[in-house]
Amino acid sequence: MKPIFLTLSVLVLSAAAVSQQSLGDAARKARAQQKPSASMTFDQDSMARPSGVVSTVGQEKPEAQPADKAADSKGQDAKSADAAKAEDKDAKDNKPEKAKAEDWTKKIEDQQKEIATLQRELDILQREQRLRAAAYYGDAGNQLRDQAKYAEDSRQQQEQLDTKKQSLDTAQQKLADLQEQARKAGAPSN
Repeated sequence: MKPIFLTLSVLVLSAAAVSQQSLGDAARKARAQQKPSASMTFDQDSMARPSGVVSTVGQEKPEAQPADKAADSKGQDAKSADAAKAEDKDAKDNKPEKAKAEDWTKKIEDQQKEIATLQRELDILQREQRLRAAAYYGDAGNQLRDQAKYAEDSRQQQEQLDTKKQSLDTAQQKLADLQEQARKAGAPSN
């Protein structure tokens, strides 16, 4: 009975193995059945080059003008000269506006630098205060010997911190005022 069961089970397993494909074979078959997509990549090799150069930016080069069109071009040159003068005049009119915008931008950037400096100084003072407190509380003998000196130093350091905080708040308010004035003056926002 055992040999029959063993033979039947081998036959069933081999038939199942033959009927199943591996996952890789199934994927290859599915990929082969798909239609190729219509996407195309454009590069210098696949582009037709009639003149030998592919222009990707700008306008085409003007072709040489015949002699009878030369007279017409002189009239156009005069017109373009007038247009150039008008553009120069507009540029001169815009210079004060650009200068004003640059002035506002410079003022705002200077104020931002000042705020950054004050913030950095405040951070350093706070860090020094924490380090000093850690050193003081870490040494029991120091606490007993220099209580009054530590209290006086802490008070002075706290006054410095308060002064820096006030300076920072004042500088931030000045920055907000400058930005509002620049907005009212019509300067572009950054």
